[in-house]
Amino acid sequence: MIIVLQNQTSIKLKAATLKKIESEYSFVVEVARKNIPRISQSINGDVLDDYLSKWEDALSDKSVLMNLVADNSDHGFDMWQINPFTGIFSPKERWNILRGKTSTTHRLTPDGV
Repeated sequence: MIIVLQNQTSIKLKAATLKKIESEYSFVVEVARKNIPRISQSINGDVLDDYLSKWEDALSDKSVLMNLVADNSDHGFDMWQINPFTGIFSPKERWNILRGKTSTTHRLTPDGV
């Protein structure tokens, strides 16, 4: 049950993140670029450093970034767990997303990007 809830939460946040990238790409990139060094300081491990490097690289191309966010593979799920998007939503926006009170529908497939 907990895993299902976490998955639903991730799906909602990923869909909302895709919408935010579409509508406020520069803002999302600015926030993510500020977060990456902070995250890097708090983690330890080559795999996690590799994930952050992939996020950093993806920030320079909107479609690459959207495909990475929309990736539903095991690797995409792992990448999402260390995403740099903390702070792109206000607390109220985040609460509304998690409660389903906002239009965040977006196909979570590379074809939907």
